[in-house]
Amino acid sequence: MNRRQFVGTVAAGAVGTSAGCLSDVLNEELTFDASPIRVSTAAETEAGYEYQGTRERTEEREFGGESVGLTSYHSEYSRSIELPLEDVDGETDAGVFSLTSTPQIRVADETFNPIGELTTAELAERMQAQYDDLELGANIGGRAIEPDGPNTMVSFDTYEATATLDGGTELDVFFDIALPEHDYEYLVVAAIYPAADTVFEDERARVNTMATGLEHGDTVSIDRIEASDDSGDGDNE
Repeated sequence: MNRRQFVGTVAAGAVGTSAGCLSDVLNEELTFDASPIRVSTAAETEAGYEYQGTRERTEEREFGGESVGLTSYHSEYSRSIELPLEDVDGETDAGVFSLTSTPQIRVADETFNPIGELTTAELAERMQAQYDDLELGANIGGRAIEPDGPNTMVSFDTYEATATLDGGTELDVFFDIALPEHDYEYLVVAAIYPAADTVFEDERARVNTMATGLEHGDTVSIDRIEASDDSGDGDNE
């Protein structure tokens, strides 16, 4: 399972959906910027996840002959887990947690965000169409987590899924996805973790801890990494 590719898919699904709804209302050059997003250091440490950095993605698009700039933020986390698989020795990066913030859009004194019209099921379907190494199954329910900081609720829908690890080994996993709103921005919170009976309850609790530590706003400090940089290194802001 390619963690970078998974996070990129989340981001593309979110930003692309927002951009695709603008062509009928824009009449001048506009730029829409989201605020940075990440998990608190205390929460990621407690959950046992490793922060891989945050990508700032700015896309210039043309709609009806007008240029539009959309800036979003994507923070990535991974966790090494020892799996009960014969083909996998030791620990592997089987835990994934990602956060995406998408910009609010202001047109003619009105503020809106088209991604808010999507359901988690619709976004999951868009991601499934783009990501070959994750096969989604049935929605098996959900749960709601209240972050300690932002005044919002992270309402996860959980899907059964099959992920293909590096080397071709297939792994039954759970896929969590939520679309909370905060400060007029829609956020995409997503996680993948093993479904094996021996680990899934503990891994789900760790995902809950990560969601509790959500931080979002202009003052949030991030480690910025370039879109083409897969090293996970970055400069602190």
